[in-house]
Amino acid sequence: MKLADWPALSLAEWPRPANDNGLCMHNIGEQYYDEQNLSLQISRLKEMNIRWTVLLYGDENMLKIAAPMFRDAGITVIWRKMLRADERYFDWGRDIQLLRDLGVEPYMQLYNEPSLSAEWNEGIDQPRFMENFLSAVTQVYNAGGYVGVQQVDDSWLVQALDEIKRRGGEKVFGRMFLIPHPYGLNHPPDYTADTNGVLGFLDQARIVSDTIGFVPPMIAGEGGWKWNATDDANYPPIDAERHRDYHLEVFNWFRTGQLSNGQPLPDTLLAFCPWLLSSKLDDSAWFDSFYGDHTPTIDAVKALPAFQRKFSWER
Repeated sequence: MKLADWPALSLAEWPRPANDNGLCMHNIGEQYYDEQNLSLQISRLKEMNIRWTVLLYGDENMLKIAAPMFRDAGITVIWRKMLRADERYFDWGRDIQLLRDLGVEPYMQLYNEPSLSAEWNEGIDQPRFMENFLSAVTQVYNAGGYVGVQQVDDSWLVQALDEIKRRGGEKVFGRMFLIPHPYGLNHPPDYTADTNGVLGFLDQARIVSDTIGFVPPMIAGEGGWKWNATDDANYPPIDAERHRDYHLEVFNWFRTGQLSNGQPLPDTLLAFCPWLLSSKLDDSAWFDSFYGDHTPTIDAVKALPAFQRKFSWER
């Protein structure tokens, strides 16, 4: 890997929104949108005092529309280019430069859940993905972007990190962030019997630490509880009350500084982004779903007292 010489960032140096509270939502599920739609979604985020969001984009025209709007709203975006795992993209550097020219922090997620067949046009081909991924890592890092690594399969995650090391790319780790997807299924927030809970990011953090020697910043890019989830027969389904109370508890991690298992909130967890802010096609969407708005959850988040998340070096 031929890499530029960007300085590694200490945890305190990673950019965060003003009055950061760690609250985030995965935004709309579409990759193409207009200003009217984004204006509506931004107003919803602001009403819930949410400072971070994950946003898909289809091309640079979407970046040009969205980036100034979120910048002016004071919301930090994790950008996710809509790509399948078998698609190579050659303009990562252009996209990063566009964001930087607009004064937007270049948090960039590289691919999404590539170990799952739904993310492929053809059959799963891990070596093919690895070459696409390493090309993306190189382009984003060299352009001055922040390299967002997303994997739901731990073996794929370790292999990706090991391959960066094998190719002499350790400098990337100083500007890399991890994007776990800690879904709760229908488990309560303090569930730790296995990794299928919102605390599952802790296990992925340990795996990454064992692989590269430290835990990078983490932003949970998808997670929380899907509507009416019934995955585990030992627990009740996610109804309106549990959907509200469970999400509220996770957001309160950032207010109280304590996780649901009693452990301190790690400084490395910058934000937690439940799925999904708005969609007409997904009943888990908080707004606009075919089920209807999840009003109890929305109102509970709106009612949270304003706060600023405190890191250990600020206490």
